[in-house]
Amino acid sequence: MESSFDINRALTYISTLLQPEISLPINANDLPGEKIQPTIGPLAAALLNVLVSAKQPAHILDIGTSYGYSAAVLGRAASAYDGHVTSIEINPRLAEAAQKNIAALGLSGSVSILTADARAAVHDLTTPFGLILQDGHKLDYLPMLDDLVARLENGGLLISDDVLFPVMNIPDSAREWQTAMEVYNRALAARQNLQTVWLPIGDGVAVSVHRIRHG
Repeated sequence: MESSFDINRALTYISTLLQPEISLPINANDLPGEKIQPTIGPLAAALLNVLVSAKQPAHILDIGTSYGYSAAVLGRAASAYDGHVTSIEINPRLAEAAQKNIAALGLSGSVSILTADARAAVHDLTTPFGLILQDGHKLDYLPMLDDLVARLENGGLLISDDVLFPVMNIPDSAREWQTAMEVYNRALAARQNLQTVWLPIGDGVAVSVHRIRHG
């Protein structure tokens, strides 16, 4: 008999096996009036923790800091081997909250918060990154793809969050995000210098490996 399982039930079960989430002193409830998109979920956080711990990239880039959850996840994993995270957030109030959260967790030596427009800021980043998390504005994903791939070292990982928006029921106000993510996913699939797998965790996570062809 062919075995099968319900994906939602499976993900719920897996969630019971995870370590407790990082608790931040400042979260969305402490920032009234700000339009805050959901951060990565616990399954995506666990995936990031495993990837960073296994690869141990010296330099990590986090696009879309918000109030610092993903930066804290990456920073805690990187702190185990003296790696460093650069996290970019365009909203000064959110960047300040993230900085306070990072400091409260004792991760200031492992995480730097840069208040800037990520699309412009990446042009000034010359250090090759071993891992990049793209969780910024969805309409920026495709316009930033070339720049981010160019800043990945050979064998580096590009982690893209929210890649299953095209098949999700989301508010009418965010319909353009569905189109943007559909085009982005097709661009990932078509790139010859990326090997990508799409995972149905959270709102969808794509893991792409950068491969530089020689000869």
